Amino acid sequence: MGCLVGGCAGGHAGPKALAAVGAVLLVGGGTTWIVGERQNHSATANLGLVTTAVGAAAVIGAAAWLAGSVACQEDPDCPRGEECKEIPALPGRVPYKQCMRRPGP
Repeated sequence: MGCLVGGCAGGHAGPKALAAVGAVLLVGGGTTWIVGERQNHSATANLGLVTTAVGAAAVIGAAAWLAGSVACQEDPDCPRGEECKEIPALPGRVPYKQCMRRPGP
């Protein structure tokens, strides 16, 4: 949860925080699932399974959110201190643009 307190405070804080919450749910849900299975408590195991699935969905959602937030067409689409740069693609694929930090002086 340290990311929620300080590490996610910088750029793209929302997707980072969602990923951190998803990771916590994945670990907690996986642990609950294992404990429920080993102790033969189906309700606990089911709760762990659902929590793990929600955590995985949160991490995937955070990845999509982050990918969408760094996409750009022009420099004004990017936060201050960043510029829109074209990222080369493999032959036959379409290159894309994303916001990247401006090179320092």
